[in-house]
Amino acid sequence: MLNRHSRLNFAGSVHFVTTVTLERGPWFVEESVCDAILQSFEFARARHNIACIGYVLMPDHLHALLVQPEANFGVASMMESFKKFTSRKLRPPSYHGETLWREHYNDMAVAGIEVARAKLEYTHENPVRRGLVHNAEEYPWSSAGHYAGARSSIVQIWPLQG
Repeated sequence: MLNRHSRLNFAGSVHFVTTVTLERGPWFVEESVCDAILQSFEFARARHNIACIGYVLMPDHLHALLVQPEANFGVASMMESFKKFTSRKLRPPSYHGETLWREHYNDMAVAGIEVARAKLEYTHENPVRRGLVHNAEEYPWSSAGHYAGARSSIVQIWPLQG
């Protein structure tokens, strides 16, 4: 039986991933909680040797554009590690569910630089569409500010080239 991420198991594959909290709600709004979630994401990213092109942590979900440098199911392993750790250790104090994240996450193969650019723009504009900020660069838990040169990012960014 094929692993559900088998089609993406090749060096250089670009993934647009989305993971959502089990119970939808405004769980990631406090600075300390958001910073801790993103620090955990960065730890998992570095540990699994995954490059991150961009991300946004919304109040109830996370989007990220990731590059798997080797044919090793690295993105799947990274997401499993990140979700497991944050579910056990970093649940917001007001969250009472058994687990923080839904069991599965969405992983879409990104084919080509134009699709990657569109996914990065979608990711960065998410807080604007939700009415959380007027400009994407204002949202503190996104790589948009990094791209605009406004601030550094908790998650190391591998800039989109081309």
